[in-house]
Amino acid sequence: MLLNRAVVAALIAAVAAFLLYLAALARAALSPNEPYAASIGLTLDQCVAAQDSLSDAEARLYCRRPVPKRL
Repeated sequence: MLLNRAVVAALIAAVAAFLLYLAALARAALSPNEPYAASIGLTLDQCVAAQDSLSDAEARLYCRRPVPKRL
């Protein structure tokens, strides 16, 4: 009896975690924008390093600016 309750509790926790994972995927998929660095396939640090003419703070803002997702 106690084992059954433990199994049911573990199953409910696993289902809840999976549903949260699906919700996060759906939110990312439905978001109309993504950071500029991600849109060109770079990490934030790589994008910042490529911005020679900007200060570090300006480059980070530039690379984080939202751009429409490509479908």
